[in-house]
Amino acid sequence: MRVKSNLDEILYHKIIEALIRGEYSIGQKILLNDLCEKFEVSRTPIIQAVKMLNKDGVLTIMTNGRVYVPEYEYDTVKQTCEARILLESYGLKQLFAEQDEDVFCQRLELIRTAAAQCERYLMENRNVELAMADLHFHKMILNGTGNEILQELYTGVQGRFIVVNYLARPFKERDFKGTIKDHELLVEYISSRQKEAAIAKLKDHINGVIVKYNK
Repeated sequence: MRVKSNLDEILYHKIIEALIRGEYSIGQKILLNDLCEKFEVSRTPIIQAVKMLNKDGVLTIMTNGRVYVPEYEYDTVKQTCEARILLESYGLKQLFAEQDEDVFCQRLELIRTAAAQCERYLMENRNVELAMADLHFHKMILNGTGNEILQELYTGVQGRFIVVNYLARPFKERDFKGTIKDHELLVEYISSRQKEAAIAKLKDHINGVIVKYNK
């Protein structure tokens, strides 16, 4: 059972990677048999992975069982970014409120390590891996709170963000250098305990998606 569960999760991430690469477009119908052939697996783990992706807002399962890449209106894009800002700002505020220096440093190190991984992928021109690492970087901002309910909510928000950020605009237009620079500034502000500057940079970083989407 654990092997099957792991396979579901592996396929979950592989489908996300395919979306980031631009292998699917907004509103496109996705056939389960095509996914089975693509990843050389049976239908059962594909179905489970698709259900997970549907739960997280990455894919949409219609009442007739058909699977589509969702289409999000501008208001949904804006609300998705607002939700990210709300949750990640909370994560930063909790980090700055941490009284235990060791705990603060441990959380900072997780965020710094995630940022460094993004930079390595940029230098190696591995943009798909960079995009996945960027998602992990932002999760680290919230995960240190230890609030599992908020983390679950955030997973759904990130799912919608994947569609908004990587399907609404061509992958080749991503400003990954700008992303890395923003990460560096965030880590610098956190490390130097500049709470307001860190939150302002986070908001600017996320709201940039709204501007790009609306062009």
